[in-house]
This record gives sequence, structure tokens and C-alpha cells, in this order.
Amino acid sequence: MLTVTEARNQILQQARSFGAETILLSESFDRILAEDVCADRDYPPFNRSAMDGYALKFNDIDRYKEFRLVGEMLAGEGIKSLKEEGTCIKIMTGAPVPEGADLVIRVEDSELKDGMVKFKSYPSRCWQNIAIRGEDAKSGEKVLQKSTIINASTSGLLASLGKNLVSVYSLPKVAIISTGNEIKSAGDIVLPHQIRDSNSYTIASFFQHYYIDIVSRQLVSDRKVDIKNVIKSLDEVDILILSGGVSMGDADFVPEVLSDCGVKEVFHKVQIKPGKPLWFGVRDNKTVVFALPGNPVSCQVAFKVFIEPFLRACFGLSPCQTIKLPLAGNRKKKSSFEEYFPCALGPFGSQTGLLPIKNNGSGDFTSVTRSFGLAMQPAEIEELKEGDFVEFIPWKGI
Repeated sequence: MLTVTEARNQILQQARSFGAETILLSESFDRILAEDVCADRDYPPFNRSAMDGYALKFNDIDRYKEFRLVGEMLAGEGIKSLKEEGTCIKIMTGAPVPEGADLVIRVEDSELKDGMVKFKSYPSRCWQNIAIRGEDAKSGEKVLQKSTIINASTSGLLASLGKNLVSVYSLPKVAIISTGNEIKSAGDIVLPHQIRDSNSYTIASFFQHYYIDIVSRQLVSDRKVDIKNVIKSLDEVDILILSGGVSMGDADFVPEVLSDCGVKEVFHKVQIKPGKPLWFGVRDNKTVVFALPGNPVSCQVAFKVFIEPFLRACFGLSPCQTIKLPLAGNRKKKSSFEEYFPCALGPFGSQTGLLPIKNNGSGDFTSVTRSFGLAMQPAEIEELKEGDFVEFIPWKGI
């Protein structure tokens, strides 16, 4: 049986790009760049005033007590020249600094009377209050790397660079199958021996963090022929996720059926709690298949520990950051495996600590709703003590 690290590494070996597409910048928020982006010109493209004030020559300030006002510069106007000594031009924030000028003095530090300007104080060096051409980026310089997530800041930068169309990674086609004779749809009336499907909604929500929609979501009974028919109908998807039917029960047919459908097993079972029965395989070197245990908490752990790292690797993103925080309490392991348990965040002395959420096992989905993420207890550490620093994975990746 593989360790968590071994299983994750085998999954990551199957990571691949889903291609790229060109879309409008206005539709690209939270998508992932599929290209490096370079500056199309110097930024700023001209010496730009950073203040409302007066543009003048630095060398003149030791020779003149007042300066003759010879013009005005507004943002958006063409660049003017300042040729005469002892003169200045009134300038607004964002306007091009006149040729010949190398200093802007704030309007608050000035006094204008009868066309002459006096200054209350002078800067100690030239180019003060001026954004110098090319200081942010030179023409041709790389300013954004591919695999950058487009957020508010990067969207504004792309617009400044004239990138009305951007190349982003295409999103995978994902399908989810929930198996089980006892499973009913969320809107169905259930009998005492039946339960409603929750796993497909949980898994779909995780994918929506990456703006990935689910192309097919189906409920299937524990009959081999029914499971096989659904799997065969989904031959064009990139990621197929099944929940239920992967353990040791008499009706756990999923591994057998996947093999019959041409899915090559990479591994079955991992030294993890919850989630030990996890199955992973590949079909036609195209579709990756995750078969998860049916218990709701196991599904959530499997996504954060195995599926999300795979997804991020496909997009060229770095792994989600984990945090090390002190544990508020003691915890003994119930197995020899690596264990994951839900925690809230709360005060612990003078810092933030992990507050374990009491739960009744991997089927207790209500406990997870009160948590902020998962803490991990390594396989080799039998007991965690209060104050021990523990690796923590937030539900929403950083």
C-alpha cells in the first residue's frame, strides 16, 4: 500500500496541460495565463509627473529665487519643452514632464503672484516627484509569467499593456459519478434506508474554485452494467471522478468495472485516514480517473490531498500553501496511517491556533462545515500534544 507522498507523486506524473484558448480580457478573471506577457513599450512611456506642481530645472534652484511661469501641462497633452533658464511650467499629476525639466515641486510648496512662482522649500536632488520613463518596465521586458492567475491587479496590468485578448489555459472537462443503490438526488424524497447525494455537490464546488464546470453529473446504482454504461458514455472527459464502490463490500464493483472499460489501474489504496480505499487510473493516456470512497469527509480529504495538487500541476501552478499552527489540545492517532482531521481557527495564547472539530468519523459531514480546513498528523507521530505545530491545509487554497 502506497504512502500519501508516493500516491500523490504517481498522480502528479499524469499531470498535463488541457490546451490553451484566447479569450477577451473582460472575461478572463481568475483564469490562468498560458503565455508570458512582455511590455509593449517602456512603462511609464514618458517622464510623468507624480504630483500637481511646477516643472523646472534642478540646476536653476541655486541661481533663482523666483521662476517665471511660461505654460501649463495637463495629462494627455503632447510633450512640451522648457528651454529658458529661470522658468517653470505648471503641471498636473500624470502629465508628461516637459523636455529639459528634471524636477517637479508640489503646488503646496509654492506661491504664485503676478506670473512669478516662489517656492517655500527645494528638493535635495533632481527627478523628485517624477516617474522616470521605463522605471517600471522596459519595452520587451517580461512582466507576467505564464501560469499566473488573473486577478484584479493583473487584469489592470494586462489592460495597460494593451492585451484586450489573452491566452489562458483551457479548462478540463470533468464528470462526476455517484454510485450506490441507496443514493438519491438532493431534491428527491428519501425512504428511511436511503440517503441523498452530497458528494457530487462537494466535488463540483471544489472545482468551481477554479471556474471549472462539471460537464456530466450522474447517479448510478450498484449494478456492473449500469456503472459500465455510464463510464463508456464519458470517453471524452479529461477527469472522471467516482464516489463509492471502491472498498471491500460485496457491491463494490467500481475497480472491476473500470478495468473492463479500459482504465489502467495506477494504484488502489493509500495509507491515509480517512480515504484509504482511493483508486487511481488512466484511460487511453487521456482521461485520469479518481475513484473515491463514498463517505463525505473522505471525498473532501481526497480532493484536497490528491485531486487539487494534480489540477494545479496541470495549470503550472505551485502547490497550495500549507500553514504550520499550534494545536489547541491533544490528539492520539487511531491508525498507523497519515491522518487528516478538520479544525477551526481560534485564539491560542497570543497567536492563532488549530481547534480540532469533534466528529463521528468520515461520514460525519456536519462537523466539516464548522472547520476552516484540515490538519495533518504524520504517520510516524502517534500523539500530538497541545502546542505542537501542525501542518494545516485551508479548504480554499492560497
